[in-house]
Amino acid sequence: MTAQHLQAELEDHYRWFHQHPETAYQEFETTARIRQILTEHGIDILDTGLKTGLVARIDGAAKDGLGAGHVVAVRGDIDALPIQEDTGVPYASLNPGYLHGCGHDYNLTTALGAALLLAERRDEFAGTVKVIFQPAEEVAATKEIPTGAVAVLNTGALNDVEAFYGVHDTNGEEPGTFVIASGPDSGAVDKFRVRFHGRGTHAAHPNGGINPIRPLAAAVEGIQSISGQDVEPTHPCVVTVTHVESGSTWNVIAPDAFLEGTARTAFPEDRTIIHDRLEAIVNGIAAAYGVSVDFEWEYGSPSVVNDEQWSALAAQTATDLGLTVVTPKQTSLGGEDFSYYLQHAPGSFIHIGVGNGDRPMHGPTFYAKLDALADGADLLATVATRTLARLGE
Repeated sequence: MTAQHLQAELEDHYRWFHQHPETAYQEFETTARIRQILTEHGIDILDTGLKTGLVARIDGAAKDGLGAGHVVAVRGDIDALPIQEDTGVPYASLNPGYLHGCGHDYNLTTALGAALLLAERRDEFAGTVKVIFQPAEEVAATKEIPTGAVAVLNTGALNDVEAFYGVHDTNGEEPGTFVIASGPDSGAVDKFRVRFHGRGTHAAHPNGGINPIRPLAAAVEGIQSISGQDVEPTHPCVVTVTHVESGSTWNVIAPDAFLEGTARTAFPEDRTIIHDRLEAIVNGIAAAYGVSVDFEWEYGSPSVVNDEQWSALAAQTATDLGLTVVTPKQTSLGGEDFSYYLQHAPGSFIHIGVGNGDRPMHGPTFYAKLDALADGADLLATVATRTLARLGE
């Protein structure tokens, strides 16, 4: 398959996926389409039990190649967002109120292209590549409803994977540019909730009760200082109070006051520092003001920390393919559930430039430029087979 033929085929697939966006765990039509394309190309699909999303498997047939018995995986996510599209493209969403506003249509098409290339190149490598078409990256995960990466890992289909590669589009770079680096790539996403319990009373007689708003106000100031005072200054992190609430009218001191917010950290050790410091602050303030306190910390996805070896291999592979490689301008503190795969085995998360930097991602006007679809697929397929060879050395 020539690069031009692959590019044309992937553009057609992308436009179909863009026209048919489906949100987390509702990607039934998307999954069916991916399954159809893979089946037409003779690619095996694992029986994982997933309701949406799937895992394909391509086994190399090279008898004397390095990598036999080893397994790597590549991942593209497939879910869309509940956004009304306003892009003006002729292949706009046919599902009112839904848009691939984060470019997962691009990510899954890149992974699909890699699968097609790997199937075509079976005789050139040994070992196995699993291609993950992951649902629900954007889901608001709970204990009952996990994020899509956790759902895929829970199937056991990836237990034998020794290295993971993920891809995601970025409108911060133009097509043809790939952002690859080792170290922290995205933020851990945690939530905290604090409720102070005082004693309600008439506002004219505050001494008859214990006003919980006073410790809440002190806590807000203390919490907001953590990232600037307790964490290594060169480490990206943020601690933000986003919601405060107490009382119902002007002349009554309420018995309770509530605050919540988020902590985002790039380095795993900072996650522990912030959790412990925040808990100590609210407990200390509660004691000082004579109130009791309930403290909750909800761990979300960990930070993506790219492996040095596999990131270097990905960057060298991109360079060998004639692609432009840059290092990130800064670590994002946005969440990315690819991090869960990296808790299982090392790997690297690759960002592919798609331009349109004036169209914010997660906004109604965003769509990807398609120029580098074949390049991204080639990079993903090539780095997978090179990783197998490295593992077999």
